[in-house]
Amino acid sequence: MVDRKEFEGFLAANQTFLDRSQKLMKKIDELEKEKGQLRDELQEVSAKLESKESSVSSKRRTDDSVKKTRETIARLNEEADKRISKWKQVQR
Repeated sequence: MVDRKEFEGFLAANQTFLDRSQKLMKKIDELEKEKGQLRDELQEVSAKLESKESSVSSKRRTDDSVKKTRETIARLNEEADKRISKWKQVQR
């Protein structure tokens, strides 16, 4: 036979566990929602980062192209100066 006090104690402890279980389930739901939000933010940031990296890569290619063009122009100027100098010597 079960004592009434023991049974009431069991019911109270059981209710405490049920209440705690419900709180934990709510917390799990909150964490799942936050996880989804963080995943969305991560995807957004990753997309922005890819875009920035693409821009940086494009800028580097442009910078390299400009550098090569400047080097070519400098080399052509030197060659033109040499030829002009030779031409002036021949004209004298």
